[in-house]
Amino acid sequence: MNKLYLIVVGVMLYFLSNGQPNLIYNGDFELYSSCPTTPSYPTQPVKEIEKCLGWSAPTYGTSDYLNECSPSLVGIPQNTFGEQNAASGEGYAGLYFSNYTGGTGSDGYSGIMWWEYVQGKIVEPLQKDNYYLYSMKISLAEYSDLMINEIGVYFSENVISEPNTSSLKLSPQIIFQKPTFFNDTIEWVTLEGVYIASGNENNLVIGNFKNNEETDTLRRYSNFPDPEPFVCYMFLDDVSLTKTDVVLPNVFTPNSDGINDLWEIHIDNCDLEIFILNRWGNVITRGKVKDFVWNGNDEKGNPMEDGVYFYRIQNSNINGFIQLVR
Repeated sequence: MNKLYLIVVGVMLYFLSNGQPNLIYNGDFELYSSCPTTPSYPTQPVKEIEKCLGWSAPTYGTSDYLNECSPSLVGIPQNTFGEQNAASGEGYAGLYFSNYTGGTGSDGYSGIMWWEYVQGKIVEPLQKDNYYLYSMKISLAEYSDLMINEIGVYFSENVISEPNTSSLKLSPQIIFQKPTFFNDTIEWVTLEGVYIASGNENNLVIGNFKNNEETDTLRRYSNFPDPEPFVCYMFLDDVSLTKTDVVLPNVFTPNSDGINDLWEIHIDNCDLEIFILNRWGNVITRGKVKDFVWNGNDEKGNPMEDGVYFYRIQNSNINGFIQLVR
């Protein structure tokens, strides 16, 4: 059944399994002003991705909106980029995380790169120093003959707008890395991160923030049907951001007196790793942040000396120091 969602006054919040509201407006790409009819192209007065409420392209890059209500070029599950059911509901976004075929002309679209991003709205400004759980699902489109190994998420107070299709010169606060490359064209892959807010962030941008020289790519296979597309196209769905409470003490005294003997962190429903490092950057111990407890020993059970140690949480902008005093 085709559905038409109209713009409504107010904000719609989705509550996730952890009971917290999703702060990304229309994070599942279900609400739209009209069905997309074609892949986006540069001369469109309104790009197709903008038909998906709350989402836009922050550059001249032509990110796409795909939905079951649409014709086959931008339909679901089959479309011009591949075949994939929505992770949930009936819609998702699609974009070039790298494209070395470039553009043409002298109007800002030319060059050897054609990077695309999607920009979403946060329903209320983020609060300074608060912790937020971030999640999204990605799937590599079959049209891709390239894979990449890094995806970024950039949070900002102001809307991002750049008049070109090159990579954005921004430093994403959350970086997802996969040394073996994001290569799954069958299943949706869930990426999770943690973000500590600077305060007043209202927007986020998702994409590849490395330029053509920095982007590490790998060919999927040598006999790709299209001779040389040199592109990595990803489907994107179920973007969420929820507030979480985290306390990170910076001093503990593991001397077995029963007082402040452990350094602990707990983030519910989060499988990210936390690393404890010495001053030289060597990993002392590690664990899952949802139930991490450090007793002051290394991974072999050896007690560590008094001093300053450091922690770093995977896929996040969260790091700091720990003073160990016995």
